[in-house]
Amino acid sequence: MSKNKDIGAELLICDASAIKTPSTALKTLSSAEQERLATMQHSLQAQLFLLGRYLLRHCLGARLGVPPARLDIRLNDKGKPALVEGGWQFNLSHSGPLLALAFSPVAAVGVDLESRRLPPDRIARLARRYLAGDEQAWLASSRSPEADFQQLWTVKEAVLKADGGGIAHNLDKVVWQPGEPLARFHKRAYRLYQGHAAGASLTLAVAGETAGLRLLSPADCAPELEITGPQPNLAINP
Repeated sequence: MSKNKDIGAELLICDASAIKTPSTALKTLSSAEQERLATMQHSLQAQLFLLGRYLLRHCLGARLGVPPARLDIRLNDKGKPALVEGGWQFNLSHSGPLLALAFSPVAAVGVDLESRRLPPDRIARLARRYLAGDEQAWLASSRSPEADFQQLWTVKEAVLKADGGGIAHNLDKVVWQPGEPLARFHKRAYRLYQGHAAGASLTLAVAGETAGLRLLSPADCAPELEITGPQPNLAINP
């Protein structure tokens, strides 16, 4: 956890399969969120959605001094969930049983979590379709193309989720040099935090060139959660 007093963002990663969501969790969701949850057929997808919205509302409610169920969260004009009254910004991502949430009181944030390792032929197809020429060349010469592609993809998705303008037609426009702490999109800089946990790659993008980071645990957001197993140990690059 950062000791920097100038915290620009907060980040939580957890394993939903080792957390028991309280029976009262559904009551904290809005009617629209409850309706969306009711349409989910896959049990893990439903569990991640319920836990994610529950943690999100508790974290934001504590920081705003508002009961979690009273937070008005809706899709903004870019289709990104946001507080109607503005202020704190947030983003969520999940892969397998892992769930990540990012918050910031001052900057746009985007987080992407990816646990899948794609085969080389799939990587080559995606690279040709979505990546810039120099990125394709970098992957072609990589000794670990699966890991490098996973990391590059999370950078691009995290930046575009922070921007909120859409992913499909903008992936090649996110500029990042491997190992660098900043990425750029439409001339705007994003500070990157990258890490690995439980076999997954994670990237957090925070708008601006500097931002302190605080790592959270599920209990920091909702102490009443029942943790039934080990939680991911996230190692973040400085």
